[in-house]
Amino acid sequence: MGGTALRGRVWKFGDNISGDDGIIEFSIIREGFGKAFDEGALRAMCFRRLRPEFPTEVRPGDIVVGGRNFGHHNHVEVSVAMKASGITVVVVESCESGIIRRALNVGLPVMICPGITDAVADGEVLEADPATGAIRTASGQHLQSRPFSPRMVEIWQAGGSIPLLQREFAERRARESQEMDAR
Repeated sequence: MGGTALRGRVWKFGDNISGDDGIIEFSIIREGFGKAFDEGALRAMCFRRLRPEFPTEVRPGDIVVGGRNFGHHNHVEVSVAMKASGITVVVVESCESGIIRRALNVGLPVMICPGITDAVADGEVLEADPATGAIRTASGQHLQSRPFSPRMVEIWQAGGSIPLLQREFAERRARESQEMDAR
């Protein structure tokens, strides 16, 4: 695998995991949150309905593996909760395109890889490379996901859309300033 490969311990989930009523508890967010994300509260509720130990045992660099229809019915808080928990990549059998976009916007890659749930066990180590789509299990099995486009890789590596745009605008302003000074 290349320099963009991610390696971590697997937290495995099944099919039809709801984003707003499984990964997080959106009813609590709707009632008690203001406009800003409360990352601590999101981290504390992340997957706790499905795996009560998740919020206290997840470690930075861990990987979520999910089945079919993963994260359906989700808001951006779902992606923020997983990212704030330290999840480095999400690899699923299938999901809505909306979760891929929302997650990438906060710097969390979501890869679709049919067969992933049969190929890995909870707690084992998995390598996944969003840039190439390559996935390797602890047993050495190789799977292939669709690689990210170069722009998706840029967004992911920048930590999300906003950090990337801020960097690009700052670089553009610096170039324009240099051009004006040169005149």
